[in-house]
Amino acid sequence: MTERSAGAALPAFAPDAALRAKLANLSLVSQRPHGHLHTGGRRSRATGSSLEFADHRSYSPGDDYRQIDWNIYARTDELFVKVRESEETLVVHLLLDVSGSMASGAPAKMAAGQAVLAALGWTALASRDVVAGAALGNDLGETFAPRQGEAYVARLFEFLERQRPSGETGLSRAVTAYNARALPHGVAVLASDLLAPDAPRAIGSLAQRGHEVTVIHVLDDEFVNPVFADEVELVDAEGGDALEVLGDVDLLRSYRQAIGDWTSDLQRFCHRRHVRYVPIRSNWPVEDVVLRRLREHGTLA
Repeated sequence: MTERSAGAALPAFAPDAALRAKLANLSLVSQRPHGHLHTGGRRSRATGSSLEFADHRSYSPGDDYRQIDWNIYARTDELFVKVRESEETLVVHLLLDVSGSMASGAPAKMAAGQAVLAALGWTALASRDVVAGAALGNDLGETFAPRQGEAYVARLFEFLERQRPSGETGLSRAVTAYNARALPHGVAVLASDLLAPDAPRAIGSLAQRGHEVTVIHVLDDEFVNPVFADEVELVDAEGGDALEVLGDVDLLRSYRQAIGDWTSDLQRFCHRRHVRYVPIRSNWPVEDVVLRRLREHGTLA
């Protein structure tokens, strides 16, 4: 992978300077400790002096190599890092649905998902949290290895920029494969249109893994409020199958009722599992989504 050259333009979805300034005093919320002591800047609920080393744990990708205890390595030939009682690192998992249906919308749902995850990723890395991520399609796609610190912001943006929506959705299978990587649990943010029939199972798997989950349900106006005039052709965004229908008032009413029932069911499913459910439209400004809606739902504070 090539590094982005100095001064190169950031992706269109990357948070601009004005948004970064507003995010500078915010951080992702963790309602409970996850037991990942580290040399980061987030205070845990444990007691003790932050100037005193309290324990050691095995080295994990993304740890600060400066905290490796080389004396232990000399004796055991194994890597351990020092941890402090009063400091805890939050691991933030950013998960992007890259199935073909994410290409629809104006702007595309994929662009909206990239923008929200980029803003959250910048916030987490600026707060010294550890960020990991993955592209979820028919199976687990490209992954972003756990990284900590602002030095990795450009790499995160490049990872998000490389993703292209294509193929069918296997959201549950992709999440199962991601969970199998056995990364530390923490806060997980899934940006998806949830059109996969197994989407609830995928959400449940993330919660069961121990993550505090936020689901960014990305929809577009044409999907939610279509306009049927005379005869139209509906095309499956992932499978390509087409269906000709004759639009009328009753059909539109039934369709909108079905969409409302579907989103209400998803919201109830998430609520029962203590998952934050945040429905958004692809044409909403990212500032509104991140600074208002995610704060209202308790994902950022």
